[in-house]
Amino acid sequence: MKINRIALLLALLLAVFAPRGLAAQQQGSAQSLSAFVAGVARLWADGQSDALVELAPRDGRILLDLAGEGPGEVQPRNAAAALRRLFADRETVTVRPTAATVSGGTPLRGFGELTWVARPRGVSETLSSVVYVGGVWEDGAWRIRELRVMR
Repeated sequence: MKINRIALLLALLLAVFAPRGLAAQQQGSAQSLSAFVAGVARLWADGQSDALVELAPRDGRILLDLAGEGPGEVQPRNAAAALRRLFADRETVTVRPTAATVSGGTPLRGFGELTWVARPRGVSETLSSVVYVGGVWEDGAWRIRELRVMR
């Protein structure tokens, strides 16, 4: 009888405190995703293509859509080359993180947005784009799964 009461008490405690623990974990993930997106913004502003690619998941693949031609999943060296071309063609004026949202799932996924103001080299008029950063939680850290430049 005493064991049943203890088991009932433990089950009750788990039911009461488990959702709070999960909510705290989600909130922590949201905060770390915001910090991750801000870090991606800094690398983007500096044109650090290799450093951005180093943030790829374990399999190294990143889904890229940089020229509006449609997304394609590429290997790290191809992603770095495409980013180098993009940054070589434009002079960055500002990059600002504007959103970060944990979307859930297993593995945990989230996304962020950057507002990128740049100008083609040799031109004074600026262009504003939104950079979509799709992330996946892997090995205790956020990793870049997807990058899209949208006008």
